[in-house]
Amino acid sequence: MKFANPLFLIALSAILIPIIIHLFNFRRYKTVYFSNVKMLEEVLLKTKKESRLQKYIVLALRILAIAALVLAFAQPYIPKNKVNVRNGNVVSIFVDNSFSMDANSKDGNLLFEAVEAAKNVVNAFPYSDDFVLTTHDFSAKQSHILNKDEMLSLLDDIQISPRSHSMSDIAAFTANTMSYSQKSNHIQYYISDFQKNTFDGSALPDDTTGATFLIPIEVKHTDNVAVDSCWFLSPVFNVGQQVTLTVRIHNYGTTDVNKLPVKLYVNGEQKALAAVDIKAESYADYQLHYTITDEGVQCGVVRIEDAPITFDDELYFVYQVASNNNIIVVKAKENRYLKAMYGMDSLFVYQEMPERQVNYSQFKQCNLLVLDQLKEISSGLASEIGNYVNGGGTLLFFPGEDMNLASVNALLNSLEVGQYGEMVQRTMKVGSINKESVYFSDAVQKSSDKVSMPTLTRYFPIVSPAAATASEPVMMLEDGSPFLMVYPCGQGRVMLSAVPLDDSFGDAHRNALFFVPLHNVAIMNVKQGRLYNTIGVDEFAPVSNKSTSAEKVYTVKSQDKSQDFIPEQRLAGNEVMLYFHSQVEKAGLYDVYLDDVKITSLAFNYNRSESDLDYYDQDELKKMTDGQAQLIDARLKDLSKNISDSFNGTSLWRYFILFALLCIIAEICVLRFWKIKN
Repeated sequence: MKFANPLFLIALSAILIPIIIHLFNFRRYKTVYFSNVKMLEEVLLKTKKESRLQKYIVLALRILAIAALVLAFAQPYIPKNKVNVRNGNVVSIFVDNSFSMDANSKDGNLLFEAVEAAKNVVNAFPYSDDFVLTTHDFSAKQSHILNKDEMLSLLDDIQISPRSHSMSDIAAFTANTMSYSQKSNHIQYYISDFQKNTFDGSALPDDTTGATFLIPIEVKHTDNVAVDSCWFLSPVFNVGQQVTLTVRIHNYGTTDVNKLPVKLYVNGEQKALAAVDIKAESYADYQLHYTITDEGVQCGVVRIEDAPITFDDELYFVYQVASNNNIIVVKAKENRYLKAMYGMDSLFVYQEMPERQVNYSQFKQCNLLVLDQLKEISSGLASEIGNYVNGGGTLLFFPGEDMNLASVNALLNSLEVGQYGEMVQRTMKVGSINKESVYFSDAVQKSSDKVSMPTLTRYFPIVSPAAATASEPVMMLEDGSPFLMVYPCGQGRVMLSAVPLDDSFGDAHRNALFFVPLHNVAIMNVKQGRLYNTIGVDEFAPVSNKSTSAEKVYTVKSQDKSQDFIPEQRLAGNEVMLYFHSQVEKAGLYDVYLDDVKITSLAFNYNRSESDLDYYDQDELKKMTDGQAQLIDARLKDLSKNISDSFNGTSLWRYFILFALLCIIAEICVLRFWKIKN
């Protein structure tokens, strides 16, 4: 047995009071005069032994009553935990407020039950303790130490959140907040439905200065079908082009789904309709075909109907149909092969500039800049190329037979990419291609001995600096030296070729293997951002830098007019990074404005991690935590007392109060009903 307030035991010295009274009988005797001896018959005659026994019994009862009252105020208890929580606690409570907690229950919904359980936990601890509240919101209010009243007030404000964090993130956020408390004992409670795809028992804190408790909220399994994800098969989009959108529909239920309608809308117009069949606890990918009719930003949504779980029945997405893909070629002479590759393709807007008549102002609107066999790189051109590439542009460089090698390498050295060596007059074949490269994506299905490799009659060797560890070889010569290399540079990239598109250097420019990466590096610059962002996961997005003044700001407005905000903005070359910082609260389509002019659109969807409504039962939780955490049943009638007893131990002060009352009653009975014989 231990005491919560051991200093009260000093009051046990009060038992000396009845002892002193009994040792020194201060009762004064009164002299009574009488005339007749017969009056003596009315005097009660007490035996010496009986009178002494009565005194001792009354003395003992008074001592016990005082001692019991003192012990009650000292709050005795029988500890059940190795941690002495009476020394001061910081109590952390995680309340799961994700979408799965919005399911119905007999008391309203699961979140209501979780909040009530959290209140019972708080009420089980004294006002002297510190408290920490954590939900999936990770809000600023939850990053501070709270007192008991503040904790109870914040619990009433908890709402369903579109965000869902992993168990490790929750534990880290909670531990960081608890570190601000000066209390020595860390006690953590996790109140949740404990979904199998989100809860990880290994991420629970292993704190020797406290204990961890799990309070599972009982919920029945509900079948659910969700629009899981979508993607396009084409990397670029043009008006009149027929495209294919692949949609993944996931059936998390235990029964098969037949003929589920799936609708596709683009810019508010229905483009496709399909009826899908999905096996139980499985998924299926379906292709929706339609024709692009408009250019610019396209806002789409894939929609199904699946009650009662509806948060994952819609998947929003955004893509860009570019009106043009600008390619600028700075040339020293005419090159019919280069013009045939880019100028004759309807995907590109082809523009040539002689090396002495370069319009630098057009570089910013350029998707691909090609330097073709330039003799000299002026300092002005080198400076503009550096700004272009570091700001996110792509540079494709073809060497020239009579180029000034020192001038060219000075440019490449400033970009910190590979450089050219002296021309090698030797016949050499391309030995291998990097089929894993994005520049050969889906172009080479399998290896074959019949594939014809380009043959070079002469070439410029490419020497990569030691710092270029992130360089990517796209094509290699037979001796292992680079033939076509790509280097990251700032926000952009640089592609170097060992030969120009010229007959005197061999047949590389007439080989399909050489054409594929040169074509792909051009179409990859019609930059498609993410089709959609996930709320709580994707907290930033790049947009094109259209601002001409640092004072102008971008604003984000939802298309349904329910929300608008100003995101944090950081300039990154030709782009502006917009940081949302949990400002997006609802799934849907959002427009980005600059001075009331629409720049682009963004799509936000709820996290699909909550779609699988499968939960751990108490036996599984016990096995998973393996003694690392204790389980408490949320359905207990007196949950506060159970929580207090489960950690603080069994309180005994009530029993000592009752015993003191019994002693007082016994004393009264002894004095009132113990009749001494006459």
